[in-house]
Amino acid sequence: MKKLLLLPFILLLSGCWDTNQPERMYYLYSIGIDFQDDEYIMYAQIIDFTNIAKSEQPNPEATQTEVGIARGRTFNEVFFNLYKTMDERLFLGQLEYVVFSEDAIKAHKGSAIVNSFIRYRELRYKTWTYITDEPLEEIMLATPILNKAITLSKVADPTSLFGQSSLIQPISFREILINVDEPSHSAIIPFLELSDNWSTEKGADSVYSIKSVSLVNSKDGYLGRLTGDDVRGLQWMTDKTKRGNITIEMEGFAEKYVTNIVETVKPTIRPIINDDSVHFEIDVKCVVKGIESLNNALMAESKKKMEEEIKKEIETTYLAALKLNVDVFRLSEVVYRKHNKAWKKFHIDGTVPLNENSIRSINVEIVKMNGERVISDNIQQGHGQ
Repeated sequence: MKKLLLLPFILLLSGCWDTNQPERMYYLYSIGIDFQDDEYIMYAQIIDFTNIAKSEQPNPEATQTEVGIARGRTFNEVFFNLYKTMDERLFLGQLEYVVFSEDAIKAHKGSAIVNSFIRYRELRYKTWTYITDEPLEEIMLATPILNKAITLSKVADPTSLFGQSSLIQPISFREILINVDEPSHSAIIPFLELSDNWSTEKGADSVYSIKSVSLVNSKDGYLGRLTGDDVRGLQWMTDKTKRGNITIEMEGFAEKYVTNIVETVKPTIRPIINDDSVHFEIDVKCVVKGIESLNNALMAESKKKMEEEIKKEIETTYLAALKLNVDVFRLSEVVYRKHNKAWKKFHIDGTVPLNENSIRSINVEIVKMNGERVISDNIQQGHGQ
C-alpha cells in the first residue's frame, strides 16, 4: 500500500531527470564567422555569467570570456567540431550578436549560414549582426572601456548608444532575414572595427568602433561599403533616428563651426509616376535642439544652413550608394506599395531603375528649434545687435 502512495511522487521526479543544470552548461554569447580555403571557421565566444552577473564591473582578475575556434566543410559541421573540444553542453539561447568576416560575405556564404542558423530552435532572432575585416579572434576578445562587463559592450547592447548618437542604426538577425528576402531590398549592416583611440596606464585600449556600413542583398551578396561622409545621409532618411548632429560653417563669428542636435526626423518619399519614368520628391521635417545656436536675429541664417547641410548629406549618401547599384533609401519599395502597377511596369529584378536625376527634389524643413544659446558677445557685436 505504501509503495502505491509513493508512485505519483516518483513519476513527478522522473520528469526532471533529463533537464539541463544551468551550472553544467556553457553559454554561447557571440559568434564570429569566417570562410577561408573552402572551410567555415567559427570563433565561439563563451562568457562566465557567474562573474559578470554579480556586478557591472567584474573582477579584473577573473576571465570574462574565452573564444573557441572550430573549422568545418559546412556550418553545421563546425558546431560538431567545436563540441569535441568542450567539457559541457553548449547553450545557444543567449547568443547576442554575430560578426561575419567580410571575406565570408564576399564568398557568398551568407545565405548558407543564415539557412543553417534558422534550424537551431534555441537561437533568437533578436541577435545583432555585424560585418568586419578585423581579425575575428581580436573582435571576440575586446572588452568595453573601463573593463565593464562584456555584456554591456556596444555590440552586445547597441540600443543604448543609439539613443545618444543615431548615425548608424543597429540591425537584428530578424531584420536581415526580412531585408534580404525581398528582391529589391539591401540590408544595411554596421561595419565593426577596432579602434586604439582609448588608452590606459598600461597602453592602448582596443575598443569597438562603428563608423561605416556594409550593403548586402540576397542576389549579389556583398555590394560594398559606405564610409565617412557617405554614411551621414542615412540618419536623415529614417524616423528611427533619436539623436543626430549637424555641423555648419558660420562666417564672421568667434567660432567657425556650429554644431546642433537633431532630435526628431520624419522623412516622406513621394513617387512621381510619368509615362516613361519614375522620379521622387523627398520631404524631411526635423526638430533641432540648438546647443550652440545664435541670437534670434541670426537664427534664420543658421536654420537655412542646417537645412542645406542635411539636404547635401542625403544627396551624398544617395549618390555613393548609386555607384554600388544600391537603392539605399528603398525608393523602389515606396513605388511597390503606393503604385504597384507602375512598379510592375518599370521594375527590373524588383528595383525601379535609378540614376543621378531620379530624386527630383529634397525639401528639408526644420519645423522647431529648442534651447538656443548665444555662443559669445562677439557674435552679437559682429552683427550689429
